[in-house]
Amino acid sequence: MAVVAALAGCAAQEGERSGEPTPAPPTRTAQASPPPEELALEAYRAMWGVVVEGSHEGAVGHPDLDEYASGQALELTTAMLHGATATGEPAMAPEVVDSDPTGSPPTVSVEDCIDDSAWVVEVDDGGTEGGPRLVRATVIADEGVWRVDDLWLEDYGSC
Repeated sequence: MAVVAALAGCAAQEGERSGEPTPAPPTRTAQASPPPEELALEAYRAMWGVVVEGSHEGAVGHPDLDEYASGQALELTTAMLHGATATGEPAMAPEVVDSDPTGSPPTVSVEDCIDDSAWVVEVDDGGTEGGPRLVRATVIADEGVWRVDDLWLEDYGSC
């Protein structure tokens, strides 16, 4: 009888808890995709990251470059890496200056004043070049993948 009374007491306590509202499981919300401008800036920064990494290795190219660059930008950055060796990294502060996310293809225009004073690239004559320069880029979405498609580097001192 003591066992039955003990079980009855447990059942009553559990029953008392069942009267409490059960917490609802967390609802899953679809994660919002970052805005096109943010995705374009990520592609721009990643492209430069690959270029800098390749320059540290004295690479002729970089296997990841075409993930972040296409068209003229891919040609230019590949040429920039053609055997160049460098140390350090450039300082960047890219900003979106125009955006057409509904265009065909969707595009985002980026401007940056890259200061590559700390990214010392050795040039053929043994000297080095560097300093702040204006960089303009057009980043496009091709089947949902953002890549820098046009890249224009102005003269040193242009920003």
